[in-house]
Amino acid sequence: MLSKISYKKLTWIVLIMSIFIFVSNSLLYAEEDMQQGLPSGPGIDLVLGNCTICHSTSIILQNHMDREAWDKTITWMQKEQGMWELEADDRKAILEYLSKHQGINQNMNRNSKRKQSMYEFDYSANPL
Repeated sequence: MLSKISYKKLTWIVLIMSIFIFVSNSLLYAEEDMQQGLPSGPGIDLVLGNCTICHSTSIILQNHMDREAWDKTITWMQKEQGMWELEADDRKAILEYLSKHQGINQNMNRNSKRKQSMYEFDYSANPL
């Protein structure tokens, strides 16, 4: 049987452990939230600092292009959308990040349709 003192100690230990678990999980996912779904890597800060001023990371995540296509896209945004000029080193780092993390998957045929359309679902036959 627990005495009052040990019960109070146990209560405090459980409370402190609960707070620790909550805080550590919050910190664990804080970096992912700050990156808004983009994978970590060199250049992530430049991508977030330059690209997400005008559009969300969803625009980046839905596109997969090679380095040349990303470069043309940045040039188009600068000419047509009012994007500022990037320093040469910053542009290089952004292109390296995008081509590495949002490049074309070599296993994916760009001309083929996706296996499943957004509106197609796999339902089993109605037994009735």
